Amino acid sequence: MITFYQFQKQRNVQVATDDRANWIRVQSPSSQELQTLATKYGLPQTYVDAALDQHENARVEGLNSADKMPKLIVLRYPIEMTSEMGFRQFNTVPLTMILLADKVMTITDYPLEAFNDLAQHALSPKPEEFALEVLWRVLHQFVVDMGKLNDETKQVEGSLGKATKNTQLYQLMAMQKSLVFFDAALDHSGYLVKTIREDERYFNTGGYLRRLHDVEVEVIEAQTMVRVTNKLLDQYSTTVSSIVSNNLNLIMKVLTSLTIILTIPTIVGGIYGMNVRLPFAKAYWIFWWLIGSTAVLCGLTAWWLWRKDYF
Repeated sequence: MITFYQFQKQRNVQVATDDRANWIRVQSPSSQELQTLATKYGLPQTYVDAALDQHENARVEGLNSADKMPKLIVLRYPIEMTSEMGFRQFNTVPLTMILLADKVMTITDYPLEAFNDLAQHALSPKPEEFALEVLWRVLHQFVVDMGKLNDETKQVEGSLGKATKNTQLYQLMAMQKSLVFFDAALDHSGYLVKTIREDERYFNTGGYLRRLHDVEVEVIEAQTMVRVTNKLLDQYSTTVSSIVSNNLNLIMKVLTSLTIILTIPTIVGGIYGMNVRLPFAKAYWIFWWLIGSTAVLCGLTAWWLWRKDYF
């Protein structure tokens, strides 16, 4: 789907053609649609290949001031999904951004939440300023999603006391996998921002440098959150394994104690159930005496096990 937006002072207007458009938003395009755009705007084939490659890392092209081809910026942005075990997990997919003479083209295969919000705000018609706004919002999305993972970490921590199954371990695995994707994407994004700062063709005026500084701060903040959370999850994984094992040991200890207590009536009943002559076998009160003495023995055994901290 291809959508055209024109930026105005108060709002953004969706237009039917690209004549007056400042932003060409391309989502889930086919290879034929990309080839048509490449032909129309004179894009190199490498740009089309980058937009089709789901494993493309963050990078830039077209930095040479003597080169007249459009500038290419590839970012990876987070998307939310569900793991095979049914837990929330994040992955990263590429966002291709092409800076033309008077407009910017963005190409994504998956919906980007930041774009929905972006279309509702007043934006600069200058391609460089709009590109920096996209950069900041994509990197800010990492911060937002890291907040979700941190909230989930707190929930896992609160449920550790009753952990007896592998549920928490599967949840932590999904979270750690998300952090691996985030860490790789942010490392490449940090290098990308550094390359952009050194660019002699774009982003070399004071206003752009100030906004680029905001982008750098957002990268560093997201990287810090990822690394801190990753260290916490490493500790949680070890802790969860120990707690699950300990809780199972406590359950087995209680069950063993109950088995010992219930063995006493079985022994007594087994002895007085034998088909031989037994003391007081014909006395009418022997049944109640056996019940009472068995209850006392069970109580004393339970008290002794409790003193030994088996309950």
